[in-house]
This record gives sequence, structure tokens and C-alpha cells, in this order.
Amino acid sequence: MVTGESIWRAIVLYGANSATYKFAFGATLLEVAATGRHHVTLEELAPRYAELLCQALKRQPRQSTASSSKFLDACRGFNAGELDRDTLHRRTVQLGFSNVIDAFPQLAGSQAPVRYYEDQRKNSANPGLLLRDELSELAQSAHAQDLDAETAARWRLVETAWATGISDAVLTPSLVYDSDTQHLVLQTKHRRKNVTGVVAALSGYQDGRCAYCNQPMPTPGPIVEHVLPWKLLTRSWKGPDVDAIWNLVLSCEPCNRAKWDRAPHETWMPWLEQRNNDLIESRHPLREVLMVQTGATAAIRHATLRLAYQRATESLPAVWTPPTGAHVS
Repeated sequence: MVTGESIWRAIVLYGANSATYKFAFGATLLEVAATGRHHVTLEELAPRYAELLCQALKRQPRQSTASSSKFLDACRGFNAGELDRDTLHRRTVQLGFSNVIDAFPQLAGSQAPVRYYEDQRKNSANPGLLLRDELSELAQSAHAQDLDAETAARWRLVETAWATGISDAVLTPSLVYDSDTQHLVLQTKHRRKNVTGVVAALSGYQDGRCAYCNQPMPTPGPIVEHVLPWKLLTRSWKGPDVDAIWNLVLSCEPCNRAKWDRAPHETWMPWLEQRNNDLIESRHPLREVLMVQTGATAAIRHATLRLAYQRATESLPAVWTPPTGAHVS
């Protein structure tokens, strides 16, 4: 079902990006729309938009795949005390929106089916952006906080990928789940680095629904679930690391409780395979890590998952069948 919420998630999570402007722009739009505004000028957008990118540059100096950016250089200059705030805002208006306004609502090179604003920059009487009802409804909905967290999580994943060079060469780190911090952890020989919260990182890719019963996630929220049980690690497990992202999904509490220490029925497993393939094919920022964990091609990943499932159910024979109406093949 196409909704304003699902399309926004698709833009943020799957849309192409060569810089992190998209994340700052989306977060700024939601904040403005939440106040009830229906029109905003670039001068009004610039302070918060620039602030988010300045904060990001302090967190991670690389915020683009391009070798240079006049706009990001202005943000760096402000962080270094070389530019005052007014100058930064003027340069943001001049340089910061030139591509992102046109590129943000694009999916696979085409206009997204839901439009959130009208570009009126060339309207001499009232230049800026006309915020459509679809954006206002989204910004004031119960989902707005989740979407904000998912955007932040995606931003951190992109930063991590660029900072470690994952997008340029296949590395050997393992992206594992830290149950104590509820974070994905990029683990190398020398360090463990918290990348982002698991719930925020994965919920958008499930459209806020339980991986098993396909129902909207209820309060108090999703539970991080190991598809092939974590218990396998205590049984001389010979398969791929079950504590890694390829094997993590979000479930509701009833499904989590019912499944307890069991693999799902084999008819459900194509959903996990397709989810992992979707992440890889959408140029997910940690796609190479997923490929290292499960295989470089769809055929290899299918064989890897099939063998892992076989070994898991040999070790833990009892399986669990998801509720009637779930997305099974």
C-alpha cells in the first residue's frame, strides 16, 4: 500500500545519495511542517539545515563522495570559526539547495508517487517551497518521531560506510549486534564502534511492521529478533554469524514470545532472503558487509541461507509457523 509514510521511508532509505544533504533536508522539512507552516523560504530553511550539516561534520568529516563541495566547505569554515553565522546562512541559501530540492523526491530516477512540496523558487511574488498537505499530515502524525529516528540511523550508516571505505572496497569487519546497547557494532581487529541503534536502522525497511505477522508494530515497540536463534552460538555453530545484520529483524512481542529459540518455518524464509537482497540492490551503505556475510550474488546468498537454515534446524529441530496471514510463500 502506497502511503505518505511509506514513500518518505523509501526516499530516505533507498534513494540514491552522493552527499548527506538529503537527510538534513528531510529532517528540516519535517520540523517546519510540524509547526503547521504551509510555505517556507530558503532563508527560513537555511539555519536548521546548515546546523544539522555542521553537527554532522563534527561527528564525521566526510559527508559526501565528491572530492570538494563549496557548501560543505562553508560549514567547515563555520565550525572552525572562520565564518560567522550570518555568512554561513547566506552561503547556505546560495549553495546548499541547488540540487537537493530537485533530487529529494526522486526514486529510481523518477518522481515519487507522493509529492511533499511544490518548488516555487522562481515565483517572484512568493519564492520558496509550498508545503503540501501530504507533508503536513506526515509531520504531525504518530509516525513522525519514528521517521526522524530512521533518518538519523540511515545517516549514521552512510557516514560509517564512507569513513571506513566500505563503499570502495570490501572490508573484513563484521557488523554484529550488541544486545547490551541495542546497537549494530562495526567490529574490526582493533576496535568496536557503535554504528546505530538496531531498531531505527531496520524499522524503515520493514515499513514499521512485524517481520513475521506483517502487522503494524504496536506499543511499546519492536523487539530485535534473531531469525535463526542466537542459541545456536552455544551449540558449536558452523554457519554464518547469527548475531549479524543478515539474521536480524524486528518483531512484535507476541511473535517474539511465540517463536522463542526456534527458527521460523521454511516457507517464511524467502522473506528474509528478499529483505537482504533488497538492502544490497538498493545500494545500502553497508551492502558489502552483507555480501561478505552471505555472498556476492543472489544465487550464492540463496545457497548460504538454505545451508544455514538446514544446519540450524538440524541443531534445533522444532520450528515455528508465523500467524495466518503473514507474508509467507
